[in-house]
Amino acid sequence: MPTLRDSNLEKLGETEFDVLIVGGGINGAVAAASLAGRGVRVALIDKGDFADGVSSNSSNLAWGGIKYLESGELFLVDKLCRSRNRLMDAYPSTVKEIRFLTTIQRGFRVWPFFVFLGSMLYWVMGRFATSPPRFMTGSRIEATEPIINTENAAGGLEYSDCYLYDNDARFVWNFIRRSLSYGCIAANYVSSQDLEFDGERWLCQARDEIAGTHFTVSARAVINACGPDVDMVNKSSATVTAHHHLFSKGVHLIVDRITDNKRVLAFFASDGRLFFLIPMGPKTCIGTTDTQVESPEVGVTDEDRDFILANVNALLDVEPKLTRDDIIAERVGVRPLVIEGDSGVADWVQLSRKHVIEVDRARRHLSIFGGKLTDCLNVGDEVAGWIKRLGIDVPQMDNRWYGEPGRDLRDEFMLQARLMDLDAYTD
Repeated sequence: MPTLRDSNLEKLGETEFDVLIVGGGINGAVAAASLAGRGVRVALIDKGDFADGVSSNSSNLAWGGIKYLESGELFLVDKLCRSRNRLMDAYPSTVKEIRFLTTIQRGFRVWPFFVFLGSMLYWVMGRFATSPPRFMTGSRIEATEPIINTENAAGGLEYSDCYLYDNDARFVWNFIRRSLSYGCIAANYVSSQDLEFDGERWLCQARDEIAGTHFTVSARAVINACGPDVDMVNKSSATVTAHHHLFSKGVHLIVDRITDNKRVLAFFASDGRLFFLIPMGPKTCIGTTDTQVESPEVGVTDEDRDFILANVNALLDVEPKLTRDDIIAERVGVRPLVIEGDSGVADWVQLSRKHVIEVDRARRHLSIFGGKLTDCLNVGDEVAGWIKRLGIDVPQMDNRWYGEPGRDLRDEFMLQARLMDLDAYTD
């Protein structure tokens, strides 16, 4: 019996699409859901599994970017807070508030009370959508979370942000599943071998990576949503852009649950960056690193492991100390950071994670640079706006293309789940 993928592969080669999206990470997923949900004929392909790259190696957070306050990026923080709140409202069962307990060490570049004042500003910019912050003395931190080493603690704070309850890959997949319900024709393990614009439409020479067969996908417009591979795919389609990517590698280590308290423990690591211990079911996710790399093809090194383990052992009272033998799994990916021009920048660490959509109007080609899970709904809306401006009909522009079902349907589903004792499998 043919699978949905088999059926979609046939349709990819037989249908004239309005838009072909290359890349099934978060940017491609929301672009597909946004356009298909508004009545556009959409095709989506990915060379591997959906959400197989950057989108499945994040910190599983949907946050308003509190760290960008230090660099004065108030506009970005305001935008991300709005985006986080929008996700909270649209996905109450999967984007949930969680408390962050932040410990500030003596000698840190900012006095703890000033960091707390920053968290108050953050709360205000977040339109009071979460629980308010509170200042924490060292003794209060120790009483709240005894596992934290407070010997060198100058104080700290507790504030709220959000996390993805079902994890990042599931979050992305839900957008793709939504796009399928709207009529999008999507298939994974389909690579774009060549993209050519003939003056009227785009012709994508595609390859089924499982069967090894080749076929052509035709569309009026193309969206390059390949994440770290955007530049490479643009080169294959002879698309010249002003923006490009730099790459920062981020590593997380998964260990057995360190504390039963369901909060994020936040510190500033030895390199001055935020460092998290994030609940992940019966495990704890620790990280992250921030290392500039030349290629999106990265792996975890012993240096990465030792950096994370050294920091967690210094910041927590854990006995025995964590070693490489305690590592159960590893998550590694690159952050695609947007720059203008071909060269790097003087201080690449200061590059923010904001996205840019660059448009070639003459050839109806969109390139999505950067992006964050938190800001994904804005990407979907912006893409739809651009497709309409390029002259492609968007029949139901005002349709709500995202979000969970209404409360009545959700309550009935939860009732049936409780009757089946499904909570026992999700604890």
